[in-house]
Amino acid sequence: MVPPGGYYYAEVIRGVQDAARPLGVRVVLAVSGESLSENQEQVRRLVAGGIDGLLLMLHPGLRPVDEAEQWLSGLEVPAVLVERRAGIKAGRLEQVASDHAYGAALAVRHLAGLGHDRVALVARVESPNTAHLSAGYAEAVESMGLRPGPEYRIVTGADAAPADGRFDEVVRAVEAGEVRAALVHNDIDAIALVGILRARGLRVPEDLALVTYDDEVAELSETPLTAVAPPKQAVGAWALDLAVRRLSRPDTPQAEILLRPELRVRASCGARRRASA
Repeated sequence: MVPPGGYYYAEVIRGVQDAARPLGVRVVLAVSGESLSENQEQVRRLVAGGIDGLLLMLHPGLRPVDEAEQWLSGLEVPAVLVERRAGIKAGRLEQVASDHAYGAALAVRHLAGLGHDRVALVARVESPNTAHLSAGYAEAVESMGLRPGPEYRIVTGADAAPADGRFDEVVRAVEAGEVRAALVHNDIDAIALVGILRARGLRVPEDLALVTYDDEVAELSETPLTAVAPPKQAVGAWALDLAVRRLSRPDTPQAEILLRPELRVRASCGARRRASA
């Protein structure tokens, strides 16, 4: 079960399908609603329809949290939470997710290795991954003894400002020379930022060394973007494997699995220019 919209989930679903096919497991896709009650009703229908297990990529930010976790702990069939994290109240719910904190730290370490002692973080307010990215970013900055960089939160919902206004604070900091390196979540925002900077006479990576987070369309940018790539297909495959194991071997110890993203170096960080210099 996945939330509506967003390109992120397609790769996770593909990983589930690829893992299910050789096992002869049938996968049924359902789209969740935005409220807790809608999610509960969707799951009730699936269980009543005879499904054996659940892979849940729930709508981010379900409220109230305590009630959501209590509901998850009492599901009637084995369930795996996918690319979401639940607290201890979720009980026997298993979990598979990308280690987004590690991914953010990977980007910071890479930019620091290129000589940047101050790295900014630009991330969407509404993303469920932003809190993890911020935690990993802050830990990397502290552990490497870097100067704390600014963190910018971008609003992209229905009431958001146009793209130029959304990134105005970031662009001003680049123009002033206050920010020379940044991690941007996600690819679409990073590509938009590259275009806005170019319109102001600023260049990537010369004026801003940039790493994006997601790597769905990063290489399609005018300046191909260095990216941190969460292992989305592997997350889907591991989730399917956990559900099948739980059904065939109910006494298997419960699992909470974090899979580490990888860094894919392209032009936007400046590493290739340094290597060829």
